[in-house]
Amino acid sequence: MNSKVEVKFRDYDIYKLAICGPGRSGKTTICKRITENIFLKHYKPTVGAEFHTYSFKTGKGKAVALFYDMAGQKRFGVVRNLLYSGTNAAAIIFDVSRRESFKECADWIRELRNQNLDLDITIVGNKTDAKREVLRGDAERISRKLGCRYLETSALTGAGIGELVKALLGNAIKNETMKRAGR
Repeated sequence: MNSKVEVKFRDYDIYKLAICGPGRSGKTTICKRITENIFLKHYKPTVGAEFHTYSFKTGKGKAVALFYDMAGQKRFGVVRNLLYSGTNAAAIIFDVSRRESFKECADWIRELRNQNLDLDITIVGNKTDAKREVLRGDAERISRKLGCRYLETSALTGAGIGELVKALLGNAIKNETMKRAGR
């Protein structure tokens, strides 16, 4: 009888997605909506980072997305900088009902680009179910100027969440494919 057990370390692709943005913008709630299809009613600030997994299928088989939900407060910048390595795609989430959170997106883009990751960044206006301070047209125009895609979501209703997942996974797969090809 042969008792040898063959163990594969990994038989599926893993994609790392950074979810960034100012505090109280809905990053964790979006991650929970994506990975568990739930809405968090009570705000609890993220300390450092939280990790969420999402399984999906590609043409090659099973894959897993690891959502790195980064704390938005400046004091956690050191933690975030340690976690960015290997990121395949990123989303910067802001709250459309708070103009100040949109103004902070430029700082987040700078933080990500300082990591020399060469990734596609998607700016996401969240809380579209609330009274707006940031108009969609303005956010789209500024996002284009910053070299980013723009999408809108409501973690409360689930609107736009599927489109966000599709965009992030598409960016991550494209980025990883280019890395493997040596480009």
